[in-house]
Amino acid sequence: MPTREDKISSSFGVILRKSVIIMHFKLIIGCVVLFLFSCKKHKDLYPDTAIGGHACAGLHISSSNYHDNSLEAYKYARSFEQLALIEVDAQLSLDGTLWLFHDAELDVESTGTGAVPQKNDAYLSGINYSSLEKERVIRLSDLPADLKGIRLIIDLKESDGTDNGLIDSTKLIDALKEAKQYFYNGDLALVTNTRRFIPTIKGLGFRVYYNVVNALQFWSYSTAFIVDGAIFRNSDIAVSDVNSLKSLGKEVIIYDVRSPNGIRSALEKIPHYLLTDDIKATLIEKYK
Repeated sequence: MPTREDKISSSFGVILRKSVIIMHFKLIIGCVVLFLFSCKKHKDLYPDTAIGGHACAGLHISSSNYHDNSLEAYKYARSFEQLALIEVDAQLSLDGTLWLFHDAELDVESTGTGAVPQKNDAYLSGINYSSLEKERVIRLSDLPADLKGIRLIIDLKESDGTDNGLIDSTKLIDALKEAKQYFYNGDLALVTNTRRFIPTIKGLGFRVYYNVVNALQFWSYSTAFIVDGAIFRNSDIAVSDVNSLKSLGKEVIIYDVRSPNGIRSALEKIPHYLLTDDIKATLIEKYK
C-alpha cells in the first residue's frame, strides 16, 4: 500500500508535470504571437522595389559611419541582407586600373591631388580619404570577388581628367574584361553618360544603364533599345517616366534619396531599384 508520503509525492509530481505542460504551452503561444507580430512588423510595403546602397552606403553623408566607395562602406552595406545591389563610382587610372572614387579632383575629399585618370597606380595606392576613419582609396578589385548573389553597379566616370577628354577606349574595355573575370556569384552592371561602346560592353556580359534626366531623353538615344534601363535622380523623375520605361521592358533605378520624405517619394514611384544614401532609414520605410 502506498504511504501518505508516496501519495503526496505522486500528487506533487502530477502538479509539477501539469505546470511544465502549461509553461511549455504558454511559451509556444508566446513564440507564435512573437512570430506573427514580427511578420506584421516587417511587412514589405514596396515588394516591387529592391533596395541598393548608393556609393556603397551613401554619398556625402556627414553622419555615415564610413566614407563613400571605401572597402569599409562596402562591408557595412553587405551586412544588410535585404540589399539586392550596391553601386560604386569608378575611374580609370593612367595604368588602366579602375579605382573607386566619386569626385573629379582627389583633393576634395582625400590626401591626394589632381585627378584619378591623371595618376598611376603607385600614387593612388598611397592615398586615404580625409575622413574620421582615414579609409584607404581602393581599386575595384579590392572588393571581395564573391558577390554573393547581388548586383554590383559600376558608375563609370569617363573623363580623362581634362576639360573635354575621355578615357582611352582600349584601356577601358580591358579593365571591364578584368572585372568580369574577377567577380563571380552575382552580376555586373555599368552606368554610362557617354553611351560609348554599348554593344561591346553588353557583349562582355554587363547590364547597361543610361544616366538620364527623364524618359524622353532616354528614348531619344538610338541605342536605347539594347540597354537594360536607366538611372534617374529622384528629383528629376516622375511616375509617368517610370511607367514609360517599364511598359517597354526597361529597368528603372532611382538614386539621390536621403530624407524620410525623399525615400518615401521614391518608393511610391515604384522603380525596380532604389539606390539609397541612408540604408537603415530606407529599410524602415520599406518594411513596416
